[in-house]
Amino acid sequence: MAEVRFLGAIRKAAGMATFGIDAATVEEFLEKLRGLMGPAFQEYVFQGEEIQQDVEVAVNGRSISFLDGPKSALSPFDQVTLSINGLRGFPGA
Repeated sequence: MAEVRFLGAIRKAAGMATFGIDAATVEEFLEKLRGLMGPAFQEYVFQGEEIQQDVEVAVNGRSISFLDGPKSALSPFDQVTLSINGLRGFPGA
């Protein structure tokens, strides 16, 4: 089961810092996450069916844009981190 970590404002929207989720790919992980989290989180992280442009998804500290994007494989011991880049990620912005 991969460990999910929420950083910054996403942590506040999620209402938790970490939890575990079973998924074979980042794409599957995001779909499961969408189904598990409340509307405030979904509104903050997703725009329609896509992830917001300023939301960073990293697997074991590496951005998925440097891996295989949403098709990046996940193993049970991976750590997936969601954070906000840019102005929305600054406290007080």
